[in-house]
Amino acid sequence: MEGIMHPYIYAVLTSADGGATWATVTTDQDTEGYTNPAKLASDTLDSHYRDALLAPTIQPVPLLAVHVYDGPAITAPAIAAATIGEDGQWQATGRLLAEIAADLRHFEDEKKALDAQLLSTQTAIGNARTRLENVTRSAVRMGMPQIDIAHAAGRSREWVRKTGNLPQESEQGQKEALQKAVKAAAGTWNTRRAANALAEAGHMVTDKRARQLLRDLAAAEVIAKTDPNTATYRTTEQ
Repeated sequence: MEGIMHPYIYAVLTSADGGATWATVTTDQDTEGYTNPAKLASDTLDSHYRDALLAPTIQPVPLLAVHVYDGPAITAPAIAAATIGEDGQWQATGRLLAEIAADLRHFEDEKKALDAQLLSTQTAIGNARTRLENVTRSAVRMGMPQIDIAHAAGRSREWVRKTGNLPQESEQGQKEALQKAVKAAAGTWNTRRAANALAEAGHMVTDKRARQLLRDLAAAEVIAKTDPNTATYRTTEQ
């Protein structure tokens, strides 16, 4: 019917070979009520170009073009067209470049701050470690028991020994210390009592090591086992 005005129809095209050939990506009908087909072509191109720039891809944006036709169907020739390379796309690209550059500067500043904080923390840790070692050496020189140093410093007795340049503790020394404690206190001896007695004498040992020392004293007939199922002993008459 003559006199009926149909909405414009537009097509979005892309080219991967510099404009030699074009492929239609999508077609749609104007729903905004444009009366100027050139304006419709330019605005549609700007919108699709912006979307393409923001797409999560590492590939450059392909050439884009928008052709506008009189409705209700696409019939050549187009009555308006817009192609990348116009001022609107340059402005959109410039704005996006500025946004990305601002984000990058922000992230770089954050990284610098974190790097500085990490360096400061590492320096503080190094200083604290040095102080701990220096005070430990002072404690060793004044004769403070190794077990007390280890407990206060939150370190092992082996660490205290190495830090204080102390000689390696001999197994014989542990055995002699326990034998001395047994002869002094007599009575019943088990793993916990042996470990505590050694600790009081400055020897920090594991339960496994304490049981072995008890077995050694039993073999030397210093103590005798009273319970076949547990590490329980009594002193023997000398």
